[in-house]
Amino acid sequence: LCPKKFFRPALLCSTRRVNGLRRFADAYSPHLIIFDEYESYSSKNLSRIQAICDEKKVKIEKLKLSYKNPAYSWRKLESLVANKLMSTENVILDISTMPRETIWGLLFFLQKNSKQTHYIYHKPLNYGEWLCKEPDRPRLLYKHSGIAEFGRHTALMILTGYDYDRTNQLVRFYEPALTVLGLQKGSQFDNQKRNIEKQHREQCKGTEVNTFEIDFYSGDLGFSVLNEEITKLKSDYNVIVASLGPKISSISIYRIFLKHPEIALTYVPTKEYNKSYSVGIADEAIYEALQKDNRHRT
Repeated sequence: LCPKKFFRPALLCSTRRVNGLRRFADAYSPHLIIFDEYESYSSKNLSRIQAICDEKKVKIEKLKLSYKNPAYSWRKLESLVANKLMSTENVILDISTMPRETIWGLLFFLQKNSKQTHYIYHKPLNYGEWLCKEPDRPRLLYKHSGIAEFGRHTALMILTGYDYDRTNQLVRFYEPALTVLGLQKGSQFDNQKRNIEKQHREQCKGTEVNTFEIDFYSGDLGFSVLNEEITKLKSDYNVIVASLGPKISSISIYRIFLKHPEIALTYVPTKEYNKSYSVGIADEAIYEALQKDNRHRT
């Protein structure tokens, strides 16, 4: 697939971002790149990205968003899709290091405007010792806050990752009657040593806790397991879902939201991110249409 035009938001200027950009530009001959710039990132990597785009004759347009002001970012994404992408034939999102709140916002506006949307995800070789610190106040995503039924208790589903503080922050903020922990299977990226059920359970004091296992690197990106668990919960609870696990889980969650729009999506920003949170870039990448079952690895 070599689209005539495409939109590629690039966030968090890690080495993986730079290497992924070079790989992508070589493969797809892009016409347009929109570079989403948050407050403070490495000037060295920004220079490297600019050099690659100059070499490949790729146009960069910077769009500044804000972690601290989600309403501002939401309006920026809406304007971007409505004003700059209406004539674009294909839209490809590189989600590799993009904040989940931004992924979901872009998918919402792209779906609303009936844009053919694909995503690409470059796996890292490994993760750093820590990913983020000091989780901030959780917030529901605009237009994705669910349909709460009066008299029902809240069930909070957390698709866990390596940050136990975020699990704790979610439980303390929403005070759910039931917390359901979705635990990523497998030993990839030291998962069994860093994503420990017992330690996540310890963050869930004052709430009943259930667990299930899921593999977001499976053929359907964990969709069938997630759909089964959501279907069981939504008949008795108002359901809120948080994605803290593999970045690719954000795609599965959005597909679940499209199927079950009564659930709510929540995001937990943090005050400090490790700019070196991922190491290297794997040979394998996942490329897929948002609304299709077929999956491609490059």
